[in-house]
Amino acid sequence: MDREYLLSMIKELVAIPSVTESAAESAPGEWLFERLSKLPYFQEHRAHLKLAETPLEGSLYKLKSLVARVDAAKKTARTVLLIGHYDVVDIKCYGDIAEHAFAPDRLAEIFGAGGDILYGRGVMDMKCGVAVETALIEEFAKDRSLFDVNLVMALVGDEENASAGMRGVLPAIAAMQAEGLDFLAALNTEPGEAGQSGVVGPMVFLGTLGKLMPGFYIRGRDAHVGSCYNGFSALLAASRLVAYAEGNPYLADPLHGVCQPSWICLDMKALRDFYSVTVPDKAYAYFNCFTTNNTPALVMEQMRGIAAYALRQSSEQLTASYRALLALGYEGAEFEPAEPAVYTLEELKELARGRHGASFDDELSRYIETLPPGDMRARGIKAVDFIADRSGAEGPYIVCFFLPPWLPVRTDLTDDPRDRAAVAAARAVAEECAAKYGLKMTETELFAGLCDLSYVGAKVSDDDVRALSENMPGWGGIYNIPLAEMQGLGLPVMNLGPSGEAPHKRDERLHLSYSLDVLPELLKRAVREISKRNS
Repeated sequence: MDREYLLSMIKELVAIPSVTESAAESAPGEWLFERLSKLPYFQEHRAHLKLAETPLEGSLYKLKSLVARVDAAKKTARTVLLIGHYDVVDIKCYGDIAEHAFAPDRLAEIFGAGGDILYGRGVMDMKCGVAVETALIEEFAKDRSLFDVNLVMALVGDEENASAGMRGVLPAIAAMQAEGLDFLAALNTEPGEAGQSGVVGPMVFLGTLGKLMPGFYIRGRDAHVGSCYNGFSALLAASRLVAYAEGNPYLADPLHGVCQPSWICLDMKALRDFYSVTVPDKAYAYFNCFTTNNTPALVMEQMRGIAAYALRQSSEQLTASYRALLALGYEGAEFEPAEPAVYTLEELKELARGRHGASFDDELSRYIETLPPGDMRARGIKAVDFIADRSGAEGPYIVCFFLPPWLPVRTDLTDDPRDRAAVAAARAVAEECAAKYGLKMTETELFAGLCDLSYVGAKVSDDDVRALSENMPGWGGIYNIPLAEMQGLGLPVMNLGPSGEAPHKRDERLHLSYSLDVLPELLKRAVREISKRNS
């Protein structure tokens, strides 16, 4: 691939301000579709180039995904899947130079860069990877003897949010599989530094980290603040819960001696629309939870324990406070400690069905349909609040549930023959990187930045699906995963991306010599090695 050709394509892609959940998010896909549609191969095989509309739950904007397929000159079912995303995070961090965030040449003047560095939002995460994959498809479309396997490329949006693009394009990939394509592995070109923070240079990843979003809905008891001991503050329980779970090492999930951060609270607040001097009786909190071994069912058991602890600690604090104030002359109503309870969302729904019968599920579905567009976490919490009201359960209690997104963990370090072939292919690429270019490539088991490889590589059990689907509000409506298609893929995965620094930051930058001169050749080698080791 020609360096200047790639550099020009990257700059043109970066100039498209495809911020996640914006009107321009899918514009790079449309631009690339027009570009590829001019090639003779795609003019002869129009069905091999699609711009598919994929659902974007809760958004006013449409999301479009690009799917391009090039068949090898010699007919074969054997196929390698290339994936990537063209959405980028917002540009708030650019501050007073935000107007230049998508102009690499102007940023070079501002930052005083030159030579091997290219600045700009998305230069490394991940429009360089998108350009390299697209150029590879173009090259293969012009010379179909380049590989003895077919290539399918799926480029999507929404990766930086909830992966609606990749979830939405799964049916298109599964349809090709149903037609006879045999997918050998999936290759992604996310930047290495995004997957292992602080490491710069050539990297290859043999899997990707998993993620769950544990959520807690707290229902207390309301009371005027002057008679607060007649109530039970949902915020007190929420704060106890967050203080216990935040960064708790016992909740971490290490794999093979490597550990990611433990739980981190992403949001916590009272559920009320206006100022009130009433003890808050509704609150919620939800967390980021990285997973490697821990299943949804195991995490749910952890959540139940955390919820019970938070309620117990809150009750003990109120009891001690009440007794201490009596000694100081408090003359309020007699305090009776509450008997708190913990429910899963599945259990709470059963209580609601017990009160309202089978019609409850239809009622819940209709309610979810009335929710206005917006953040799927907020919509999910509203659904839990609705279920709680219909359940008739008396507070104080905590409901444990999951919020989207869910990213399943994937590792190639298994005994599966195709996984072993992917690992061997990755190591052959690393050997070429050292022998031909004099560069040491870092091998890492899990891409820790989270990525769309989760959905094409996941090996998910029915038990995992049940634990999630029964305990995620709006499953199939607020949030949807084509489970049959995902479970039918389960591909070995590899991430082989560009080198750079500071993803999502003001000084995001791409290292050009490796990313433009070396990576394209290594990506070709990866395809050939996957083919050779699966022949």
